Amino acid sequence: MINHNPKEISPKLWVELIVFMSAYYPLFLILLIRDISSESSGLVFGDTSWGLFISFWALALFFISSLTTLLSAWVMRHNLTYQQGGIPIRVSNCRQLRGDMLNYTLPFMIGLFAFDYSSWQSITSLLVFLVFMFVFVRNDRVVLLNPMFLLMGIRLYDISYLEIGRNVEMHNTVLCLGLLTPSERNIFLKESAGIKFIFPDKNKEG
Repeated sequence: MINHNPKEISPKLWVELIVFMSAYYPLFLILLIRDISSESSGLVFGDTSWGLFISFWALALFFISSLTTLLSAWVMRHNLTYQQGGIPIRVSNCRQLRGDMLNYTLPFMIGLFAFDYSSWQSITSLLVFLVFMFVFVRNDRVVLLNPMFLLMGIRLYDISYLEIGRNVEMHNTVLCLGLLTPSERNIFLKESAGIKFIFPDKNKEG
């Protein structure tokens, strides 16, 4: 049977946008550095005596990616530490999901060698690229395989578990702060904005 309209549980659109933009923070940082020049026109960079300028687009996209990175880091870490309302579970099996880093590193190489904000065609091409990349990762359900999460110590796992008090084994994809292994120790699971998080009991951490 082929289901052409699957109703999968997935992150909310606004959450996916924030996570996606945070993944490209290194790209926009590279483009920002490359755009600083005495030959370009735009906003004054630093002291006027330096004679350096930077384009509005370089600053705007870097600011957006920085904001989404800080926001996603705060939200993820908040949800991955103990909070009220979690369901106690016991993990019986787990497997870390890994992404293809080539999908992320190629745009960084483009930023190093083949892009600048010198024309509206370049800027439009970048925006079109980002739109298509977002659609691709959203449809493939890999938006949470974010390389910036690895810097935060956050990993994506496919787990099998038992809810305490029930004898039915369940499966889910969850985010975890740190390394996860099967254990007899109870941990907690909670869903927020379409993402499932697991976190330890605050009285039994470590």
